[in-house]
Amino acid sequence: MFMIQTGDTAPDFTIKTESGESFSFHNHLEKDDRFHLLVFFRGEWCPVCNDQLKELEQNIETFKELNTHILAISTDEEQNLKKMKDKHSLSFPVFSDTERVAGEPYGVQYHNGKLYDDHGEHGEPALFLVDDQKRVVYFDIQTGPFGRPTAEDLRKTIKYIKKTLR
Repeated sequence: MFMIQTGDTAPDFTIKTESGESFSFHNHLEKDDRFHLLVFFRGEWCPVCNDQLKELEQNIETFKELNTHILAISTDEEQNLKKMKDKHSLSFPVFSDTERVAGEPYGVQYHNGKLYDDHGEHGEPALFLVDDQKRVVYFDIQTGPFGRPTAEDLRKTIKYIKKTLR
């Protein structure tokens, strides 16, 4: 299995937007030169995920000041994610990746339900920061729901990387 490294070109993926249109990550990056924070999360049913996404939304101005666009991605069904996005008034895109075309190339972990019972098969949390040159400059891959960086941790990380990036 391929393991992503910092400095690697971010893998491309094409998934459907909330409105059903096709979204290509690399095509998007060609038109949008901001940093991008890919937030892989478990699903609408996960209270920790809901808290993380709400916290990111509460700090959206900080991410805008850092010229960083958030894209949230889950293996949950589209209708569940739309309900969650509306409930929490999330301003960033939330994508359904039921086929794992976005997550697998990044090495996102998947819970298969064999070791312990937890909502069946689903993607686990992961974060990837992609710079304006399509390079992965930071990542955090989890194998469970807890231990995610806070919005403040991410702010510090993004600020530091931008200051020291070559």
